[in-house]
This record gives sequence, C-alpha cells and structure tokens, in this order.
Amino acid sequence: MADIDLPSDYVAYPESHVLIAGHFLVKDTYQTKRQAGMNDWLITFTLDGEGYFKTGDEHIICTQGDVTILRPTVPHQYGTSRGKTWHFFWAHFSPELFETNYLSDKRLVNLTIENEYIRNRINQSFEKLIQDYRERQRYWYELCELSLKEILLLIAQRQEQALDSRIEEVLHILSKQMKDSISINKLAKSVNLSPSRLSHLFKENVGHSILDTLKQMRLNQAALLLEHTDRSASEIAYEVGYQNYNYFAIHFRKRYGISPREYKKNPPTNRT
Repeated sequence: MADIDLPSDYVAYPESHVLIAGHFLVKDTYQTKRQAGMNDWLITFTLDGEGYFKTGDEHIICTQGDVTILRPTVPHQYGTSRGKTWHFFWAHFSPELFETNYLSDKRLVNLTIENEYIRNRINQSFEKLIQDYRERQRYWYELCELSLKEILLLIAQRQEQALDSRIEEVLHILSKQMKDSISINKLAKSVNLSPSRLSHLFKENVGHSILDTLKQMRLNQAALLLEHTDRSASEIAYEVGYQNYNYFAIHFRKRYGISPREYKKNPPTNRT
C-alpha cells in the first residue's frame, strides 16, 4: 500500500451513532492533536511501523500487533514516530453504539496481541469492517457493527484472560484438530517448548492436562451433535476423534451420567 494523505471523507468527530473506519500508511508528518479530546472512541491496530499516543503524562509506542484504544473526552495527541512510517487500521465509533463496560476503564490502553491466531482474526475483522464501510451495500452499517463488535470482544477477552500466548495457540490447535490424534511432542514443537515444559505450563494456565482438555472438547462437541443432528452415536464418536465406540461411551457416561444413545433419545432440553 502506498503512502497516503488523509482522505477527503475523513471525519475527526463522528456525530451520534456514527461509525467510520480506514486503513492508513503514513509518514512521520502525520499527527493529530486534540486538546479537548473527542466525543467518540478511537481504536487502532498497528500492522507495521511505529506510531505513538500521548495523553497528559502518558506516552505509548505502537508497533506491529498492538491494539490501542482511546476513550472519549480524553485530551490527546497521536501520530507517526519520528523517522518512521505507521501502517494501521483504525475506527472511530460513538459511545451509543456499543456496551463497552467490558473494556478497560483506563483512558488509554495499548495491548500487544502476541497470539498469531487472534492477531489474524482481528486483522480479518478490520478488513471486513473497512470493506463494508467503503462499499456501503445493503446492511453495510449492521455488518460494520458486527465486525467492530467482534474486535472489541476479542480485545476484552485478551484483557481478562491471562493465558500465556503459547497456551492460547495450543488451545486453538486442539479445537481445530480435535478429530485427529494429538502428539504432545508435536504440540510442544509448534510453540517452541519442550514437551515437559508445555505440559507443566498448560496445566498451570488451564487447570487441566492437555489430554483432559482435549477429552472435554470432544465430549462437549459429541453432546452438541447428539442433541442437534440425526447422526448416530457411533458416527458422532468417530466425528469427534474416538476410534473405539466403547471407549467413547465410557468417557461420555462419566461426564453426563448416561450413555450417548440415552442422551440422544432424551437430551437436556427435553428432560423434565
């Protein structure tokens, strides 16, 4: 993407119930200063380069993978760091659009997204947000709200969840490859840890072992499929990663108190 100046339709102070978004690659001449703050929220996601934010005595630097959130009414200044370029997504949204009490109450938040999966997900949500904002086809506004809501919830999740980024990656792999055989050695290699260190760190973060967590994922999915699909219990056992139905049935009964076939005939929503 080539260097750009501010677009002609850029709005610094959105009116009530307005959401705007964009994608900038700007040199160190780019700077915005608002002594009285603004009426809306501002969120940025740095793709590359370096930017900065100043609010009173606070001065933060934004680099690749950083999400920055500025609350309304906070006097501030932000721009590209001297001698750098700053490549970032941004969005302004008025306070009336969302419940934001799940976000930090700090005036300025800078959060580094270390987990590659979450970083990619935020990136994709911003791309959808900007695309829908620019194209403005039918329901564009509602689609923009959905994309921004996803970004904000992912950020709130990161703030509340103190998981090691490597454990987050392992959980993502487990959920994505739940049907496959899982090798602790391969998982450890994927996050640059030894198998013993991964096992210890995982239990420390999650509270359960890797294999127990995988088992719970499989059983949760099995219960969902039993309740909401026409597949047989044996088909579902295979679908969630069990090669032996009897082994699956034993684990299922321990978890839910009844056999998979009984569960299918009388799922929780139908029980009195």
